[in-house]
Amino acid sequence: MPPEYAVIPAAGEGRRILPYSEKVPKPMIQVFNRPILAHVINRCKNAGISKIIIVVNPKSDAVKNYFQDGSELGVSIEYVGQPKPEGIGHAVSLTEGVVDTPFVVYLGDELYLDSDHNGFIHSFDKTGCAASIGIMRVEDENLIKKNYSVEIDPETQIIQHLIEKPTELTNNILGCGSYIFDETVFEAVRRTPPSKKNEIEITDTLNTIRELGKDVYGYFLGGQYLNVTYPEDIIEAEKLLSKDKDSIL
Repeated sequence: MPPEYAVIPAAGEGRRILPYSEKVPKPMIQVFNRPILAHVINRCKNAGISKIIIVVNPKSDAVKNYFQDGSELGVSIEYVGQPKPEGIGHAVSLTEGVVDTPFVVYLGDELYLDSDHNGFIHSFDKTGCAASIGIMRVEDENLIKKNYSVEIDPETQIIQHLIEKPTELTNNILGCGSYIFDETVFEAVRRTPPSKKNEIEITDTLNTIRELGKDVYGYFLGGQYLNVTYPEDIIEAEKLLSKDKDSIL
């Protein structure tokens, strides 16, 4: 069975995208007529996932007030609070006992165009792995340096190593914020040491899954990708979504 749940971490402060995030959380910034988070939820819905858990900052009601229970969008939304920015791995761990496994994780500040997320989701059972991550080949090295790099076995597409925000690159493979996990992830988070920022980085958790003797699969998503991180990314996001028929109201 393909995953039925999606978890969307959306509790980050978004300091790098100020002043847009002065009044609303970054995932609630309007891009092409809707919050970024609405486009992420739409991606879930288009892939047949209607049960969604959003990890939010409990100090802000902006996400809850806008999306409520999700019924107007044709989905069911539950909320889990993450009081402090302790990393994506930590955000995922907060859903233990709430989400059924396997489940999808989409970051709340990433946009895609013409990507094969449906194939990504429906291929998970066939991989036999404990986790799967969305990857792309890109020309812009800065995209990889802003996210994470991926070393992969070219024959099996099994991940060999991941590095968060690398300074040096050995290939042109970008690691995206699209993941699928089975129950192994919760044990892996417990075993993942905090980063220098005192956060549980999801890349470190994925490496820990490998250390537990489980495989992580790399799925080439294709299409275009944008991580909305800085103010100038808003213009690029508008351009990207203007080409997406599913984003036009």
